[in-house]
This record gives sequence, C-alpha cells and structure tokens, in this order.
Amino acid sequence: MSKKHTKKSGFTLIELLVVIAIIALLLSIIVPALSRAKVIAQKTICRSNMRQQVLGVMLYSQENDTWVPTINSGSWLWDLSFWSTNQISNYAGFDDNKIYYCPANLLKVHDDARFWQFSWVGSWGVTLTQKQAIRDESVLTNAEQRSNFRVMSTLYMFDKINSAGVSTLGPTLQSGQKSTWVSKLSSLRSASSTLLLMDSVISQGTQNFFEITAGGVGADFGTFDNSNHASRQRFPGSNYLKPEGANVGFADGSVGWRKFEEMQLQFNNGGVNFWW
Repeated sequence: MSKKHTKKSGFTLIELLVVIAIIALLLSIIVPALSRAKVIAQKTICRSNMRQQVLGVMLYSQENDTWVPTINSGSWLWDLSFWSTNQISNYAGFDDNKIYYCPANLLKVHDDARFWQFSWVGSWGVTLTQKQAIRDESVLTNAEQRSNFRVMSTLYMFDKINSAGVSTLGPTLQSGQKSTWVSKLSSLRSASSTLLLMDSVISQGTQNFFEITAGGVGADFGTFDNSNHASRQRFPGSNYLKPEGANVGFADGSVGWRKFEEMQLQFNNGGVNFWW
C-alpha cells in the first residue's frame, strides 16, 4: 500500500507582503507612542529634580533671613557656585548631583567635570573634547567653593552682585520688562509669579533652538550647546524646530510647566537668547 504524500505550501508573496505591511503599520503606531512616553518621563523626572532644588532654596532661605544661597560666580544664568549647590543639596537632603541636570539635555550631564566642576577643571578657554572625571572637592577651602562654579542645565534667577554691591545682570530684560533677579524672598512683591529656577531654553537668533554655537560652553568643548528641553516640534508652516516648553520653579516653592507659546525672549548673553 503506497503512502499518500501531501505537499506543504509556504507563504505566498501576497501573504508575505500583507504581513510586512501589518508589521510596518504597527511600528508606525508603537514607535511614536514609545518616543512620546520617553519625553513625558523626562519631563516628569526634570520636574521632580527642580522641585528638590526649589525645596533646598526655600529651606535655606527660612534659616538665613530670606536670602537665597547665591554668590557672584560666573556670568551666565546657569552658572552657580560650588558653595551654592552645596547649600541647596544640604538643606534639601540629597547628595546626588544628577538632581541639577535635566535628563532631556543632550550636552550637559551630571558625571562630567567639564560641567559639574567647570571652572575648576580648567575648562575656560581650553578645548576639552573628552569627558572629565569628577574630582574630590573636599580639598577646596570655603573661599574656593564660593569662587568656583558649575555649569547647569537649569537657569537660576539669583541676582549676581559684584564687589561694589551692584547687580551685574541689568535692570531691564530684552522684552522691555523690568527684571526680577532674586536675592531676598521677603523683598518680592509676588513670590507665586516670580521665577526662581527654570529649564534652560535658549536660541541663537529667534529661530535656531538646536545647534547653539554662540556663547555658552560649546566653543570650549568643540560641540554645540544643546540646552533645550527634549521634545522639539516644527512651527506650523515653518521648517525650523522649537522646544515644547520648560519646567519652571517659583519663589513660593511651587513648580509647573510652561508651554513655549507662553514664553518670551527676555534676555541675551553672548549671542544666546534666553526664553521664559
């Protein structure tokens, strides 16, 4: 008795193309969703980091006649002295310098001394293209902690006072508004509407939010200063990109999100425009 053989048939070309089309369709749905979820997670972590910083400032202020922990170190809004960050960390009860950096920032990172210990590692005017290890700061005197500064991904609205007791930041913003640089919280008219900290949202000119080549640390490190919040979208009817917005912390201790459409160009330093 002969055995009956059946011929096994594989996928036809049409069936294979249908499967590929279905997979492509699923990927087109899933990948943007995953990307969006990553952006939301970054914004949430950033907001949490900012909330801890604001808490440290508020607790320091309560025990120091409402002064904020600032000193005249550096010239940019993201420059903050070693001493200032140490006070914020101590009062808020954290010791992780990752708190000071937005996870959406592609350039400034917490474990690179070129940012965390900017003025100490000899970064000023020196091209350091390689990541630098964090140094032991316990060897620094109090005066050295006050004179050295870090480069953050957060902007600080702390006033900068020179040796003559005069603010070096100027009384008027580029938007024409009167500036509100913070030194004592008790001197503020409206703490709930006064910005204390914010994500660094900058542009070169009024349209370039991505490859910032003027000012900042880009020239020293041989790279562009990508200091804007993660998600960039195209302006309607335009080919250039913009940030979604920024996390902001207020002088009453609250933290929130500000859409880019609600932000204004308000300050210029070294060819870089700051938005808040």
